[in-house]
Amino acid sequence: MRTIVKTGLLLLALLVYGGSLLHSSRAGMRTEDKQGRKEPESISPRQLAQAKTLFNERCARCHGTDGRGETVIGYMLSIPNFTDEKWWTEEKSDKRFIASITHGKGEMPAFGKKFSRQEISALTAYVRRFNKASR
Repeated sequence: MRTIVKTGLLLLALLVYGGSLLHSSRAGMRTEDKQGRKEPESISPRQLAQAKTLFNERCARCHGTDGRGETVIGYMLSIPNFTDEKWWTEEKSDKRFIASITHGKGEMPAFGKKFSRQEISALTAYVRRFNKASR
């Protein structure tokens, strides 16, 4: 009887672990939104919380915690307002965001050696959420 219980628990653990692997591997998959723009299929609540923390610690000084760029540095450097629908009218691909975060852009420093690829991808998805808040 103990062997059956142990085997059942082992199978249950494998199913749960395998499901979490499947979910994490799909996190980077893309789908189209109603306007035909590509967006991440899903980002886990944990990844989103980590990206928000990272954004608040490293990006909000210039971009503001709300993504509007209404900070002293933001005004000085003409930081884009991530909630402004007009700013999003031209193509803003993930590749572009990832390159800007990784290598820097203008006065924005490069974070490629400070953040992991996963953190940069999560930040990209997090920044995209500012646009959804303005709709």
